[in-house]
Amino acid sequence: MEPLRLFWLFARTSVQKDTEYRANFFAQILVTLLGIGTQLAAVWVIFRHTPNLAGWSLPQVLALLGVYNFMYGFIGASIAPNMRQVLEDVRQGTLDFALLKPINSQLLVSVRQFEIWRLTDILLGIALAVYASIRINSGAGTGLPMREALLFPLMLLCGGVIVYSFWLILATTSFWFTRIDNIEMIFWNIFEAGRYPIDVYPLYIRRFLTFGVPLAFITTIPARALGGALETSTLLLAVLLAAAMWVVSAWFWRVGLRRYGSASS
Repeated sequence: MEPLRLFWLFARTSVQKDTEYRANFFAQILVTLLGIGTQLAAVWVIFRHTPNLAGWSLPQVLALLGVYNFMYGFIGASIAPNMRQVLEDVRQGTLDFALLKPINSQLLVSVRQFEIWRLTDILLGIALAVYASIRINSGAGTGLPMREALLFPLMLLCGGVIVYSFWLILATTSFWFTRIDNIEMIFWNIFEAGRYPIDVYPLYIRRFLTFGVPLAFITTIPARALGGALETSTLLLAVLLAAAMWVVSAWFWRVGLRRYGSASS
């Protein structure tokens, strides 16, 4: 219960902060809508010239785009703001304010900030994925199968855990390398590749986006689960990878804390 109360407290504070400047708040939402509109226009142009994209039909690509925007919103709303604050606290030696609280430090630094307007990406991503699912299953003449209804949220959860753990590992390296701001830009540039099926890339890039930077497990595999094209072996690999990265990132965070030097030390 305590983690949920803490989450709710910081969420309310973030709502108050983000809505303080309402013009900026609604401008950010408008930019998000324009961004998704641009993505849909690009997909429409592509499918005017081809019936499929590396074996992916239009509804399947729309499902992928929905997952991509969901993850983009999730990262932007919760993960990125908090991990940036970790980098800043380590650089300035002010992480003490989190470490001295009577609660798990990893939990606290992970929920301190939210960018509420990013919920637009999350909601529109889910809406687009649901629409794509209806298109996929209407073409097959069936409703949404129970297997897909269960696997899709499970793969979204695994993708969320993987991307959170990946960011936490990156942020923890700041205990050794104080300024690593450019790493975030590298991640965002790689993440852009997730709006397209991983199958469109050459084999060596597919391997890198699967096992180097696990982008495939963040976007492509959840979209495959929604389209009913997910193999059992891939499902098990996604669950095991998510669990492993969660354990490793938590361990690495504890190791990093031993090297932390506060402003008062």
